[in-house]
Amino acid sequence: MESSSTARALLVGGDASLSSLLKDVLGELGIALELDGPGVAVSPDLVLVHVERGEGLHRLLGRARELLRQGPFIVLVPFADDRLVQLALRLGARDCYALGRPLEELRRMLRTHLPGARDASLTSSGGAVPPNPGVDS
Repeated sequence: MESSSTARALLVGGDASLSSLLKDVLGELGIALELDGPGVAVSPDLVLVHVERGEGLHRLLGRARELLRQGPFIVLVPFADDRLVQLALRLGARDCYALGRPLEELRRMLRTHLPGARDASLTSSGGAVPPNPGVDS
């Protein structure tokens, strides 16, 4: 049986504002995003874990494992904190992304961990599609 063509991601530890930003980025790749909460019924292909400080990392990764036993888990950190990144990787995160870095880094990361994700390189950040060089106007 073939799975749905839309990959599903779940955001753990994030708020509605971060979820809104990520929905746009993930949507370009054909990935649907849900925000974790009571009664969440999504079976994700990927879990994004937003961590503000190191002390919340164990709890949030534990929640991610409840939702998706084998990952992949990508940890979103508020800035490039090497200590927090190394801790996340030791605890089972497949990758880390520092918020504030170029979104193309996150897109590349998502395409790596979800090979079926659509290639967003043909779409500019404004959503305009460049002309097809093989078609005369």
